[in-house]
Amino acid sequence: MGTTLSSVHIYGDCAPEESGFSFRSFSPGWLTLTDDLSEGIEYSFRVAKLISKGVTAPVLYFFEFDSEKIEFYVFLNGKMAARYSDDEFCANKRLYDIPPLFGYAEGNRRRISSILACSDTDMKIRMLEEFFGVCLEFVPELSDEAEMLYRERGDCAYLRYREEEKKLSGKAAPFELKKIFECTGKLFYNHFGEHDTKKPHAFLAGYFKETDKGASLAPVEFVGKGFKSMDIEEFKTGRVSRSSGYSLFDIEFYPRTKVTFKEGCPRGFLNKTVVLPGGYYPYDFTDDGMLIIECNRKICIMDETLKIVAKLSIKGDIDDRIGNYLLTTVGDSFCGYCYDPRAKIYIYELINKAGC
Repeated sequence: MGTTLSSVHIYGDCAPEESGFSFRSFSPGWLTLTDDLSEGIEYSFRVAKLISKGVTAPVLYFFEFDSEKIEFYVFLNGKMAARYSDDEFCANKRLYDIPPLFGYAEGNRRRISSILACSDTDMKIRMLEEFFGVCLEFVPELSDEAEMLYRERGDCAYLRYREEEKKLSGKAAPFELKKIFECTGKLFYNHFGEHDTKKPHAFLAGYFKETDKGASLAPVEFVGKGFKSMDIEEFKTGRVSRSSGYSLFDIEFYPRTKVTFKEGCPRGFLNKTVVLPGGYYPYDFTDDGMLIIECNRKICIMDETLKIVAKLSIKGDIDDRIGNYLLTTVGDSFCGYCYDPRAKIYIYELINKAGC
């Protein structure tokens, strides 16, 4: 498990009178709540809202879950003025109102958009701390470490990030993703209640209907560039256990995702160990011997020197791969058969432009 915490900060130097809470300034122009917020996100959220009712300045509430997901809220006079969440199904609100609330000019819209689009949780937090000028990962145990908690506004981390992104995801990047298929729907390994097995590259596509006992789910085979219809009897044969299977990786998840490459990996990776960026996990190797690592709406390509050479946007999570074709789903595929208009199925072609 990674870091999970909440923090509350007042943009100003006036704390609410007789609030019963303790505050301290660790960074210029900010007061940080130093009380324990470990009771959970619902409690810390209520505290931030309550504090906002006692001051006229913006109150920033930050929440981090397991070093992978973040969200933050800006409150004014007890009401939410802006909201951001990593959750793709949680609507963000008034993000472009954030810069002027904290003294920035309108031209910083692009900056806040770029920061929030970053899929590396650690880097995103570092840039947000630089943007706001306050330590977001505050815990009461660090109250006596004022130097560790000091932050200044600037753009050094942001500018370095932008330059790196151009190299990894721009036209000069050695890889690109091309979307070649899209449809509405969900995928499943089998009907609920059946054995926990799957047939390689085979899925049930569609939605469940109580009236026809799942007849609306069509068996299909992922063949790379698209899907091929299957006979239901063929779908039922050749199934293998989902819990078994050969893993190429030994993974340690705490405090950061550390991957050791086992027998079966390309020779250049074998027995090496790498610590991945926050929120990323290894998926598989391409036919060219590159490692695919994935995160929320992003994939990265890593070469055998353990260097990330491309960072590409993708919709959904990878569910299957054939050659350089990736099958992804958005929504609760494999979890629920009910209709969801937001659920989508995609196929991407991963193109190695450099031939490396």
